[in-house]
Amino acid sequence: MRQLSPIARRVWRLSALVFWLMVLIAGVIVAVLVDGAAPWAWVGPLVLGALWVGVVPELRWRRWRWDLTDEGIDIQNGAISVNRTLIPWVRVQHVETQRGVFEQIFGLATVIVHNAASAHTIPLLAQADAEELRERIAARAKTDDDA
Repeated sequence: MRQLSPIARRVWRLSALVFWLMVLIAGVIVAVLVDGAAPWAWVGPLVLGALWVGVVPELRWRRWRWDLTDEGIDIQNGAISVNRTLIPWVRVQHVETQRGVFEQIFGLATVIVHNAASAHTIPLLAQADAEELRERIAARAKTDDDA
């Protein structure tokens, strides 16, 4: 099975850092505005955020796998628990790529595979790899649907 771009760890860390900085700021504001709040009330979010930023992106990257098989698209992901999904070729309705702000900064893209029930993503691939994967999935889904 194939891995995501190693840069994915940076993107996930940066996203988590932005989120936890907002949580930390909110914690400091609450500590200042609420009578009786301990002046160190921001320490909990700081420690939890540091662990989340340091550990979770690495776990996600190590467990994220995907592959194109004869049966369909095989996706495995998760940080704590691991989920595995097989999207049969005949169920693929359309496929697209998406580039968020951080993805644009780092030259990455996410492939989104749609079926009748939901959408599945293969995130943070190099942009050229994502475009090629989108074309391969689209060609394979069209071929299988025509047969």
